[in-house]
Amino acid sequence: MKTIVKQILPAIISIVVVATTSAQIPKEKTLFWKISGKGIEKPSYIFGTFHLLCADDSKLPDTVMSIIHQSKQIYFEVKLDDPDMTKKIMQTIKMNDGHQLKDFILMKDYDSVSSIFQNKTQIPLQFVSNYKPYLLVSLLYPSMLGCSPVNFEKEIENIATNDSIHVYGLETVEFQMSIFDSIPYDEQSRMLVKTVLNFDDSKKELALLIKTYRAKDITAMQASIGSDKDFGKYETLLLNKRNESWIPVISKAVQERANFFAVGAGHLGGINGILNLLRKKGFIITPIKY
Repeated sequence: MKTIVKQILPAIISIVVVATTSAQIPKEKTLFWKISGKGIEKPSYIFGTFHLLCADDSKLPDTVMSIIHQSKQIYFEVKLDDPDMTKKIMQTIKMNDGHQLKDFILMKDYDSVSSIFQNKTQIPLQFVSNYKPYLLVSLLYPSMLGCSPVNFEKEIENIATNDSIHVYGLETVEFQMSIFDSIPYDEQSRMLVKTVLNFDDSKKELALLIKTYRAKDITAMQASIGSDKDFGKYETLLLNKRNESWIPVISKAVQERANFFAVGAGHLGGINGILNLLRKKGFIITPIKY
């Protein structure tokens, strides 16, 4: 069970959905930004991460690592060094009211989905049939990638541990898990079925998204993810409200000391993105090339 939770963790620490807005702010091709202005003595920095990368793609740039070592605090989307992280996930990973996938997947599709899912994940679907369906998609990612996904967050967390840097979260695991209860389980199940039964297409879409991330093009990432028709109508829930709720936390933190923020790259761009929201608050947001 704990092994499965670790595989699902990337979907929990970053809900990868981006607003479907026509505004493109900012346009610079970088994932690394400096936050200054408003009387800040020492600038803070924000880095856009991606949680589904193979080892060759997940080495932090030297410029970014240097800034992390100089930081006084590190913020992730959730507090990754929480010793009760796995326990909290296990307590909230199941659908409410005793629901099972069979409640939402048509019988004509269920056997095919079950067979392909087990083939790709080596996990019998019945073992996780009461989990929130969207989270099960993440168990397919290793097969799509051809590797066991690693992420920048773990490397950053290791630096924080070695340098005795305090780690914080912009929101709680419990809150993130509750979001998956706000999206109808039947729609999440439909997405799972679509991903499984169209596995090759899903694999190509993920490869394209990774290519876009490697190009440091957050505008193109937004256009790519934002074109997803499944969750576009949940834009406010999945993205806008979360970004807005983070701004007071970020604003207070950067005025107190030098911080490093590591959040999903999908949260950075667009008119409702973190960078634009911080600019609206009067902060100077400067792109850092590396």
